[in-house]
Amino acid sequence: MKSVLVEQPKRMAREKRLLDEFASAERGFTIGAWGGSTAGEITLSFSLKLPATTFDGTLVYPPFFPDVPCYIKPQKQGESWSGHQYLGTGVFCLERGPDNWHAAVTGLEMVRSLNKLLWSEALSRVVPAAGPVPSRHQLSLGQMVRSERKRFVVTPGLRTGIGVLPAKKAVPLKAVVNVDSAGEVMLVTHFGDADDLVATDVPDAKLLGGHVRGGWMVMLDTALKPNLTTADGLRSELGGRWPFDSEVVSSQLLLVIESGGAVRAFTVPPAADESECTELATVDFGQDDDVRVPVSYKALSAARVAIVGMGSLGSKIAVSLARAGARNFLLVDVDVLGPQNLVRNELDWRAVGFSKVDAVAARLKSVASGVCVFTTRASVAGQENPLLEASLSEELGQCDLVIDATANPAAFVVLAAVCRRARVAMAWGEVFAGGIGALMGRSRPCIDADPLSVRAHVAGVLGGMEPVPDAPANSYGLDTGDHVLVAGDAEVSSLAASLTMFAIDAVCSPTESQYPVAAYLLGYKKYWVFEQPFHTIPIDCSSAFIPEPEKEALTAEEEVDLEELISASKVPANVAGNTAG
Repeated sequence: MKSVLVEQPKRMAREKRLLDEFASAERGFTIGAWGGSTAGEITLSFSLKLPATTFDGTLVYPPFFPDVPCYIKPQKQGESWSGHQYLGTGVFCLERGPDNWHAAVTGLEMVRSLNKLLWSEALSRVVPAAGPVPSRHQLSLGQMVRSERKRFVVTPGLRTGIGVLPAKKAVPLKAVVNVDSAGEVMLVTHFGDADDLVATDVPDAKLLGGHVRGGWMVMLDTALKPNLTTADGLRSELGGRWPFDSEVVSSQLLLVIESGGAVRAFTVPPAADESECTELATVDFGQDDDVRVPVSYKALSAARVAIVGMGSLGSKIAVSLARAGARNFLLVDVDVLGPQNLVRNELDWRAVGFSKVDAVAARLKSVASGVCVFTTRASVAGQENPLLEASLSEELGQCDLVIDATANPAAFVVLAAVCRRARVAMAWGEVFAGGIGALMGRSRPCIDADPLSVRAHVAGVLGGMEPVPDAPANSYGLDTGDHVLVAGDAEVSSLAASLTMFAIDAVCSPTESQYPVAAYLLGYKKYWVFEQPFHTIPIDCSSAFIPEPEKEALTAEEEVDLEELISASKVPANVAGNTAG
């Protein structure tokens, strides 16, 4: 990497001149040696003399100075000069930093800021009434815990439960512990009465891949002492509310809810273990009531959504809908996830070898609490047991929306027929070969034409366009003669996002839709009919809408035959289980 001297020679010459002039005028500031580093930094060692001591520091100009800040740190690693230093590096938090930096700020200004800080802190020690030096630094939650390897998360569900806990009773809990190379995080999954634990908003440990830890939750009328590091110390603080009847036999999680609602979490080791107990860093999201899902999506929570095809498109749509608020799913697919599917599918290596529907169901439950998923391992319009196909059709007919993500014409015909008969909204989409673009369409009962009519209309429009230059080699590739252009995850993800919005609109805005037509061509490249990337071509399918004709009157002979069928199909009450005792 080039040095800042090479990139900013005039600026660095000015920096040196300003510091030299300041050293000549200020007896308390002494310049040491200039130097450099293999990373391209330019450094200056210096000393600041105060009445009682001298501080030796280093001013560092990074390679991208002045577009990024220069900074000051002690010459001696780990040395603490002030309460306004970043832990680990010792770098000072001064009046200028990454949050309010601009290129006109000089290294001299940083030195003056440090001098001001050190004198102010020295004064506050001599004259306590002066008070501590105020900090301009406001740490975010992430900054506060980034060095904490053991954390406990307070979720909104746990915070709600804490509000109804008995005041003087310890209650058992179960927690999931998620561990990775960065550390471990604990979340409470159940708590309350020992015989009837109540679930929180955290998914089951099996879905998260963590291990389960038991423990107790205790309410206090006061606050605990700080820096409790032993089980004996905790026991002394809790007194009669110490929850363990006998010696601790396994490592337990102990939550203490102080007066005011503050939560402190400890891991208490077994009695035979002489190691100290550990207080976890509390990460409290319990009061986070920011609305992150549009209010207009509310109807999704009550809708039952069927998604047929758990490949790259269907898996992404399912997860996106769950995040948007959908809670009732019917997932249909017969395939098993293979390693080759990972280039586009929402799933990962943990699901390889499992049925796609089961793996996506688990993914939905790990993403959103309260999700209910019914799965069917079946191939629509495939070589299946007709009874399975009939049962699946009944399930689909009870949904509010069916999404066809198979890109299979035979499956589309079956799904379209079921949706037309059951008056269920349907949406579908597919990525064009080579990822040049995509098609998405939908049919809403009594608003749009039935799915087959919409698809036929779209096919007619496409037939009137210029042909695609290259014939498709497969569902994802265009054969250009010497190689196949394959659609990537980005193109599939783009269609999944668009089709998800299209589907949400069908459920949540049936009368005031944001989409004026029933089908769209979505361009991802300048190719074929797409004049540029992201060129969208609406396809008006209103002319395909034909009101359903009135039912044809039955002949006398048909009336007789129908009566016989009705009579024969009646199920005795005791067989149906309606009146039998």
